[in-house]
Amino acid sequence: MSRIPDTTELLLNTADRELPGWVNMVTGAGVLWGILGLGYAAAMGEAAWAVGSLLVAIYFTFALSQGGVLFGVMMQLSRGHWGTPAKRVAESFGAFLPFIWISIVLFVVLGNGMYPWHEGQWLLDEAIPLEPHSPAAYSAKPMWLSLPFWMARVILSTGLLIFLSFNFLKNSWRPDMIKTIEVMKANGKEFTPPGWWGYFTKGAGDSASEADKAYDNRNLFGALTALAYPVVFSFMVFDLIMSLAPWWFANMFGVWNFVSSFWISLCGFGIVLVLSKKWLKLEPFVGANVTHDLGKLILAACMFWAYTTYAHLLPIWYANMPEETDFLLIRLKLPQWAWLSWTVGILCFLMPFTTLLSRGIKKMPVPFAALLGTIMFGLFLERTLQVMPSVYFGDTFPVPLLVLTSMGCLAMYLGLFVAVVARVLQRLPSLAVMDPHVEPHPWDVHVHSLDQAHH
Repeated sequence: MSRIPDTTELLLNTADRELPGWVNMVTGAGVLWGILGLGYAAAMGEAAWAVGSLLVAIYFTFALSQGGVLFGVMMQLSRGHWGTPAKRVAESFGAFLPFIWISIVLFVVLGNGMYPWHEGQWLLDEAIPLEPHSPAAYSAKPMWLSLPFWMARVILSTGLLIFLSFNFLKNSWRPDMIKTIEVMKANGKEFTPPGWWGYFTKGAGDSASEADKAYDNRNLFGALTALAYPVVFSFMVFDLIMSLAPWWFANMFGVWNFVSSFWISLCGFGIVLVLSKKWLKLEPFVGANVTHDLGKLILAACMFWAYTTYAHLLPIWYANMPEETDFLLIRLKLPQWAWLSWTVGILCFLMPFTTLLSRGIKKMPVPFAALLGTIMFGLFLERTLQVMPSVYFGDTFPVPLLVLTSMGCLAMYLGLFVAVVARVLQRLPSLAVMDPHVEPHPWDVHVHSLDQAHH
């Protein structure tokens, strides 16, 4: 016997779900902020800051979108019952990936002049020579940082990850879309699927047989996506961020970044989940225990971020080699950047670690969403700190450029992200009804000594 409420009304609601009016307002405001910010940077002659802001925004929203797919992969491969009722919200983030890939292609083609190691750069008076301090360390760098190889590597690797992600999403959404069509017909409800459903439902059979095939395919593409994610994100940050300072290198930089990239998406997922549960009719299926478990996972990500930060800094500190230390000295010692480093440490570790130790805040929607938004802002500042000192050489920190241009570019991409994801969720079955893990595991018992409602 099923241990979840009847899903018929939820699937029927797919045809009637209205887009919230604030979605278009958020999108319009974000795009306007971004355009004004880029215009301000152009007027001030700060093209490098503008392009760097676009890089941060693209990288941040790529992490947000890809991490949502990775959450669905994690639930599939771990047979995770706790998060499966909510995974459709996270998976919807993947709908923005094609737009991100187009942005990446345009950036590496049109924005490569920001990188100081090739002849076409415009940031410095002349390209930085790649001749080494240590021949063994730099022997491959001229080959690795040749512009055609660099461009092909970024475009093809991110394209491969997005291809694998979409195949996973296809096999996650397909059975539920077919089931929705069957329920609509059985209940005599008129429903014309959106045109984009065709990609997911082409050649469909009945939902039961499709669910069996899709389950095996999810295991395959989920495993491939899980393997590709850390590799692609590591090489992407090596190519797009580390190469802004081409004489600097750090082995932990890739790990540090892909860990916090998934953390960005977990926080975004938590915000969208608590804000959209009622709209998506998920309240009977996603209770406070889900956000409580998600909060514990976000706390674990916070601690792992702190660990990888320490593991990243420690060997650079005790090796004390100029090739490795200058990147950190600029960000930790120069007064125009040091305050930002302290701010990142507070927003990304001290504040979330102490706050998420509380059981209660993980189950209070508004405080929980506000906390997650604060963490995301801290991680945005972390990305800004990685990029901007390599392209901006002023003696003081340009607060107007941060507020208008950097935050404007992020607002623009987040506004577009909200527009796409909201429209996908509007017509997507909001519960993975054909996933065998959507029902609670018979051994799962949530015990909370001070809150019987949690049980």
